[in-house]
Amino acid sequence: MIYFYSTLCLGVIVTWLTRIMPFPLAKIIKFPPFFHRFLTYLSLSMMTSLLVSELLVLHQNSLPTLDVMRFIAMIPSFLIGYFRKSLMLSVVTGVIIMAGLRLLV
Repeated sequence: MIYFYSTLCLGVIVTWLTRIMPFPLAKIIKFPPFFHRFLTYLSLSMMTSLLVSELLVLHQNSLPTLDVMRFIAMIPSFLIGYFRKSLMLSVVTGVIIMAGLRLLV
């Protein structure tokens, strides 16, 4: 049982270090202007590609359809990503709104 908990704790630490730590470090490190310009659009482009791929439901031998519930959750997430340029805040917003919509439906 100790192996399970130690593996779980180490997995959380590794996940936290690789996924969360780059956000505060990126604010500390001074990047060249071209790289900074690239990073300002990176979160928006990543969120757009992820959201568009999740919004469309593919069907065989017909056109894709729009998943309305995911589209409703996408709107505030997209706006947060566009105006705040924060990928993490945008993802958290989308997850919270999607959870709220699933509770209502």
